[in-house]
Amino acid sequence: MRVNLYATYRDLTGARHLELEGATVGEVLARLLERHPELESELFEAEGVLSARVSVFLNGRDVRYLEGLATPVGPDDVLDLFPPVAGGAEVRWREEGGVRRAVFGALPLWLLAAYLGRWGASPQGDGAWRLEGAWVRARALAPRRVGSLRIGRTLVEVGGPEAAVWSARIARSALRGGG
Repeated sequence: MRVNLYATYRDLTGARHLELEGATVGEVLARLLERHPELESELFEAEGVLSARVSVFLNGRDVRYLEGLATPVGPDDVLDLFPPVAGGAEVRWREEGGVRRAVFGALPLWLLAAYLGRWGASPQGDGAWRLEGAWVRARALAPRRVGSLRIGRTLVEVGGPEAAVWSARIARSALRGGG
């Protein structure tokens, strides 16, 4: 069956869609996790419990209103996976001593690392990367709580002669990804 991936899921997997097999939605998602285990924490709150933040549609219908993960699927069905949408506000960078700093809401470290890897950054360890003309450091901050909702936050620092260029690129990508 066809599994369509949207927004950050496309960024993480590098694919717009995949062809996967399974008799139920749960089995198809298990095949997806075999290929991309990094999606597990994005899709599930606990083993066998689909995250409330994720939208999973079978042929345009939310699986939560069908039979959930036990919903039967066929080879001609289409499963659409939408990540949570958060933020979208423009980020304000502060510059001090040649280093640009910004706090992003809902930009997880794995997604920032995926963007940086796609742009050719080399990991330096401990949340740091080297880019052409710049360096980037990032670390997770305590999440912001709004009622029962927890929104992750990431501090991103960019320095070097091309810091303005790379910080703008990070901000654009985070905006697309929901940060």
